[in-house]
Amino acid sequence: MTRKTKTNRIAQMALTARDVMIILSIYENRFLKRDQIQRLHFVDASHVACCVRLKKLYENRFLDRVGRPAASVKSQAVYALDKRGADVVAAALEINRHKIRWSRASNRVEWLFMDHTLAVSEFKVCLNATLASRREEIFFYQRGDKSHLRRISVTGAKKKYFVVAPDAFFGIQSGRGKHIFFLEVDMGTETLSRFAEKVVAYKRYWKSGKYGEEYRFNHFRVITVCESERRLANLRRATGEAGGMSMFLFTTFQAIQEYGTLGSIWLSPVSDLPTSLLE
Repeated sequence: MTRKTKTNRIAQMALTARDVMIILSIYENRFLKRDQIQRLHFVDASHVACCVRLKKLYENRFLDRVGRPAASVKSQAVYALDKRGADVVAAALEINRHKIRWSRASNRVEWLFMDHTLAVSEFKVCLNATLASRREEIFFYQRGDKSHLRRISVTGAKKKYFVVAPDAFFGIQSGRGKHIFFLEVDMGTETLSRFAEKVVAYKRYWKSGKYGEEYRFNHFRVITVCESERRLANLRRATGEAGGMSMFLFTTFQAIQEYGTLGSIWLSPVSDLPTSLLE
């Protein structure tokens, strides 16, 4: 039986405020796993309640469900926007439907790209969970896209320019002021020399004054989340050799999940003493 036939036989559902928030979260992150949605929007509800609601949103074409290979250890359902969900986003944000960055083709991507996107989403989910019980708040969060890509001229190098292309750009408001971050999520597939080029690019982007002109902030930090302690150590070393100092911070997903995004879990290339993002 086709999905279209199934949908025609299902009674229309009335969207709740939580349904709209789920749809907006998926739009913001592009892809979310079922457990990520549960941690964001079903903190006080059961796993079953989450699954039942997601099934209804899928059957009524607000959400699309993207499968993974059956043998994958990450076979948990992954959700993306569907056509009616894109309509909800446009209405909620009060923008023209044509300005929504979505098409059905955008839901079909390579698995490595999806894994990376879900890892970026995991950082955002953990950040939201951390801030839920604190006074600090996110005052902007932008998923990395072409609008954040910068080509930084480099003299005396084999390449004419290095690239700044963060996975996200966001700010946290605290009692001390505004803290600005570029996020890099490392999946262990990039060479250390390529990562060192990123370090040089970020440094020169700041020193050139172009960052301040474009974003109207004076400073930023580049934070990198790694898959393992070994990878973290290698990236710290490569960053130090490239001249990166305390503006670059590193941690692992395991540390974030155990101690929270704002815990003293971040290491710079120049110190073995863990620090917080807000210090």
